[in-house]
Amino acid sequence: MFGYYRFFLACLVLMSHLGVSLQGFNGGVAAVISFYMLSGFVVCKLLTSVFSSNNKLVYFRFLYERALRIFPQYFFIMGATIVFLLGTNFGKPVFTVITVVSNIFIIPLNYSMLLDNSILQDPKWWLVPPAWSLGVELQAYLLLPFVVYLKPVKIVLGVLSLCIFILASFGQLHTHFFGYRLLPGIFFIFIIGTSIYKNNLGDGKEDFFDKFFSKVVYAILVAMVIILGAKGMLLVQFVRETILGVLIGMPIVIYLSNSTIKIPFNRFIGDLSYGLFLSHFLAKWMVAHYSLADRSISLFLYLLTVFALSLLFSVLGVLLVEKNINKYRFKLSVSSR
Repeated sequence: MFGYYRFFLACLVLMSHLGVSLQGFNGGVAAVISFYMLSGFVVCKLLTSVFSSNNKLVYFRFLYERALRIFPQYFFIMGATIVFLLGTNFGKPVFTVITVVSNIFIIPLNYSMLLDNSILQDPKWWLVPPAWSLGVELQAYLLLPFVVYLKPVKIVLGVLSLCIFILASFGQLHTHFFGYRLLPGIFFIFIIGTSIYKNNLGDGKEDFFDKFFSKVVYAILVAMVIILGAKGMLLVQFVRETILGVLIGMPIVIYLSNSTIKIPFNRFIGDLSYGLFLSHFLAKWMVAHYSLADRSISLFLYLLTVFALSLLFSVLGVLLVEKNINKYRFKLSVSSR
C-alpha cells in the first residue's frame, strides 16, 4: 500500500505548488515530511534485508543502488525541461557553471540560499524545482548506513537533529532553513523511519532507542504544538506543516507497514509517484506558456491539465527509463545477498 500512499503524497506536493491549500495549511510540506520518513524506512529495509552487512562493499553498493533510483528519471525530466525552456525561452533561463553543476549533482540545490540571493523556484535557477528535497535525501543516504549499523551514531544524530529542529521551531535558529529545508534539522525524521522498520518488520533486534525514539519524538511534538500555539508561533512558515507532517505521517507509515492488504498495481502506482513529483513544474510551465497567458482557463481545468501532463511524463519515465534501470537495480540487490 506504500505505492498508493506515495502517489497521494506526490499529488499533495503538486497541488501545493499550484497554490492549493486547506485553510492556509500547505499539504505539500507535510507530504515531503512523510517522504523523508518513508525514505528512512526503505533504506533500513535495504540495509538489513536486501544488502548484506557482511559485505565490505555494502555501503558503496547501497549508494549505487540509490543513485540508480534517483538520477535516471531525474535526468529524463531535466532533459525534457531543458528542451522546453530552450525551445520557448520560457522564464528566460540562465545557464551558468553554477546552475548547470547544481542541477546535475542535485545536492547543491539544497543550499541555493548560499549560492544565490533568492530561493524562489525560478526557471533561471531551477530546472526541476522540487529537486532541492532530493538533495536532502541524497545527503541522508550518505549518513543512514551508519545510523542503521552503528547505534552510537544513531543516538547522537537523532538527538542532535531533534534539538536543532526544536530550536528552529522556536526561532532560535533560522526557522525555514533548519526547521524544514536543511538536513541537520530534519534528519531525525529519517531516523524515525528506520526505527519504524526495525520495530515492525525488523529481525527482532531493535534496541531501546528504536522502541522509544519515535514515541518520545511524538510526545515532544504534541507538546510543541500546544506551546507554539499558545505563543502564536505555530503559524510561522512551515512550522505547523512540518510538525503535523510527522504527527500525521508517523501513524500512517506504521499502519501501512503492518498492513497485509494487497492492492493491484501498488508498485506501478508507487513508481509513477516519483515522476509526478519531478515533472509537475514542467507541466505547470507548459500550461502557462501555451494556454494560460490570458488566465481564461478555470482553476479546475488548470489543475486537471497540469496533473494529466505530469502523469504523462511520469508514465513515459517509468516505461522508457525506470523499467530498464529497475531490472539492473534488482539484480544488484540480489547479488548482494
